[in-house]
Amino acid sequence: MRLVVGSILVLGCVGAPAQPAASFGPTAQLLERRLGQLSSGLLVVADGPRGEWKARVDALTAAPDWIDLEIPVAYYGARAAEVSALLQQRHQAGPRPQWVIFGEGGRLVAGGGTPPEAGALVQAAQAGGLRSRPQILRDFLRTHPDHLGALEDLLYLLRDRSTRRTDLRFGAKPYPLRSADEGFDLGRARRDPEAQAEARERDEGQEEARPAEQLAPEEDQAIWGELADLLDRSFRNGDWDELRNGALIPGEAARHSPLMQAACRAAVPEVERALGRQPTSWSLWEIWLGLTATFGGKPIRPLLDSLVPSPTLPPAAWPPEAVREAYVKDARRRRDWQGIRDLLLPQVERAQLQEAAWGLSTVRLEINGRVQEDTETGDSWRGTLEPLVEALLHLGETGTADNLVRDAWTRHPWSGLPGRAAALAMRCGQPNVAAQWAALAAGR
Repeated sequence: MRLVVGSILVLGCVGAPAQPAASFGPTAQLLERRLGQLSSGLLVVADGPRGEWKARVDALTAAPDWIDLEIPVAYYGARAAEVSALLQQRHQAGPRPQWVIFGEGGRLVAGGGTPPEAGALVQAAQAGGLRSRPQILRDFLRTHPDHLGALEDLLYLLRDRSTRRTDLRFGAKPYPLRSADEGFDLGRARRDPEAQAEARERDEGQEEARPAEQLAPEEDQAIWGELADLLDRSFRNGDWDELRNGALIPGEAARHSPLMQAACRAAVPEVERALGRQPTSWSLWEIWLGLTATFGGKPIRPLLDSLVPSPTLPPAAWPPEAVREAYVKDARRRRDWQGIRDLLLPQVERAQLQEAAWGLSTVRLEINGRVQEDTETGDSWRGTLEPLVEALLHLGETGTADNLVRDAWTRHPWSGLPGRAAALAMRCGQPNVAAQWAALAAGR
């Protein structure tokens, strides 16, 4: 790899006339502004005309050393020529394909014209005195130990880093980087979560999830140790109450970490005490659900029974909206079909009456000239209608279940509904109903 250290590049530009920023294209101008505002590092890659380096750049997301360095990557493909002009004229980089590492305030650290390899990039960044974002925050917190904003940022970064390393450890494929010169694809951003939710629910039935494979102690300490320590400390000293929920919820990958499981178990009683004071808090329930999911979940019914809602809270508002999905999942495991019916059927009937009284509201979502399916209809099926229909079938109320499915298909059609409803009926031992619901798709 041809490696050029930043100081040498800077010496080469002495006396060179500066080109006005407006003479560069908008993509290059955006990059130049970003460089001037950097508080840590950034790897900029201007690829060749045939995308020769794209696979190499994507491979960085699977390199532990590069993941630990926590330097964002700005990869340019379609508009690489525009960015390359900026790199050559402002920073004396070579012709594309080309990579350049920048530091704080746009400081030049290193650059090269051969395919980027993780080990050499890490070596170049370290030789140039570049600190990772977690290290910047660690150094800051040593002199500002009560700064919760910096602590929150560090928790987010460590969680994301640990998640990536754990996913790779258990065979996940590296996720390709999105090109920095691509626009935000709103349609894809809506479709991807829907597809992921479908994949999680598909063929799940009522079977318990298999226990997650556990990391060995040395791996666990290297990947999750720092985050587990910070999380445990935040709950013990009370800082957690002022941090955003996302910083406290470790995510699915933490199920592989015994250290994170121990930290989450220790934190749960503190959250439950807080729920005793504010039992309808959406925030507290979100934290409780996220922490307990790390060690395989915890029965929710005993906790709900121990809480005392406000005397003015309507009966329909309990259990709280934030926890109903978890409550229903718990009831499905216990095969409490009557409990599910009593909770969800009034909710659905009330929504039907509101639509009858106020009129049916429909939303047409069009992105770049293409009509998109409303993903909320899939969420409604998974979270409400599917468990309710399942409960009704088990209780022998097949007619009510059929009316609900047909009403949902008529009022708020979702392409996945006929197939999912048919599969549900088969699991409940009703093949005739399954055939009728599967045929709904043919009639549209």
